[in-house]
Amino acid sequence: MSEQTELGRVLIIEDDPYNGPFTQELLAGVGFRADLAVSAEAGLKVLETADHDGPDMILLDVNLPGMSGLELAEKLKAHPEFQYIPVMMFTVHDSLESKIEGLNRGADDYLIKPYQPDELIARVNSMLRIRRLYGSLRHERLVNRHLSRTMDRSEKLSNLLGRSPQMRRICELILDVSDTDSHVLIQGESGTGKEVIARALHREGRRSSGPFVVVNCAAYAETLLHSELFGHEKGAFTGAFRRKSGRFEQARGGTIFLDEIGEISLPTQVVLLRVIQERTFERVGGEETLSTDARIIAATNRNLKEAMSKGIFREDLYWRLNVISIYVPPLRERKEDIPQLVANFIDRFNESMGKNIIGVTNEAMDLIFHHHWPGNVRELENIIERSIVLAKGEYITPEHLPPEITTREPASERAGRTANLRRLERDHVFSVLEKCGWNKYKAAQLMGISRSTLYSKIRKLGLEREGPQPNCSFPG
Repeated sequence: MSEQTELGRVLIIEDDPYNGPFTQELLAGVGFRADLAVSAEAGLKVLETADHDGPDMILLDVNLPGMSGLELAEKLKAHPEFQYIPVMMFTVHDSLESKIEGLNRGADDYLIKPYQPDELIARVNSMLRIRRLYGSLRHERLVNRHLSRTMDRSEKLSNLLGRSPQMRRICELILDVSDTDSHVLIQGESGTGKEVIARALHREGRRSSGPFVVVNCAAYAETLLHSELFGHEKGAFTGAFRRKSGRFEQARGGTIFLDEIGEISLPTQVVLLRVIQERTFERVGGEETLSTDARIIAATNRNLKEAMSKGIFREDLYWRLNVISIYVPPLRERKEDIPQLVANFIDRFNESMGKNIIGVTNEAMDLIFHHHWPGNVRELENIIERSIVLAKGEYITPEHLPPEITTREPASERAGRTANLRRLERDHVFSVLEKCGWNKYKAAQLMGISRSTLYSKIRKLGLEREGPQPNCSFPG
């Protein structure tokens, strides 16, 4: 008997009282897991009740009581789950016609009874090798399909958010965490696109079919914010003429985006912390406890760690929200994103305004590139919208840009200001050195810099000591 090289699970469907048990014992003896069913119906039941650890192949007799082996093979090959399980049929008829019929109806191989044990084991191993190769290729295809989808999603996000290294990392993080329910805290200056990132997290995740509910926490007074978040009952306060559901109720099955989270009061922070911890809340003026499964994404332009140190933001709430942290850099730190963002805004406003702007001239792009962008991406969006409204031709030119973009400091004035700063620095360093009798150790201490930095400044500014050198008790 040949040495068994690959193990697997085999289902034997055979009613012969001798051949069935013998085949089962033979396969089990060389290391296979072999199960025996004595009818097609019993074999089908084994398959239907098996979990993920189902058979790797089936040995099927042609002649069975009730449903025949040929009928079962045909049924298996039409089944979405069982069609990939290889089937070897037992038969006592060595005719070409019966083999062709069996192969046409679902068999993958034939074995004539009585068979040689070595031949059975060799052919079982052969079929299982093919099965495993197919499984490996199928898995590789699924992995490649997943990678392709991930790359497509990443490319779409990069087109939306930008292609700088900082934004690429944010795109990767969005794809990594979008399918989780972990809370996210997005931090960055006003106008950097925090809500765009929040919407991308929702859209790319498993909650995409659910609602995306936005709450600007800075837009409501404390009492109104409580009602906005959690709802209120009829008569809960003056003006509450009917029951109103809160944003957490509306966001069930989806995402709630709490913008400007750093602006909420300490009492509201306490209530919000309880909602995060217990997933329950009550409407204002109500006694019924409601549940929520909304994923929370919060955003702020404030330094929450500084707010915690001042006692105006709760540390426990910060850590509950900051499970996943995303920092969005200002536009001035990622200016390589500007061309892509400009192209996105042109496409969007072309569609909404019925325009056909092709792009931006080099002169206009140079002005855009050298602007400091205190309003970040939102400011850029507004300027492109304004420019498209004013543009009469196919391109945005400098004349379509606002004065804050086109008014740049002349080179001569910039050079003069630089020279003045250099002169002021030279006078200051020279004055300190003179005061310390050119003792560089003491001068560096007074200026709060290292001696190596001071030496560098002396060389750069071309400073030289004038007059006789006095004695000094400090090391030079």
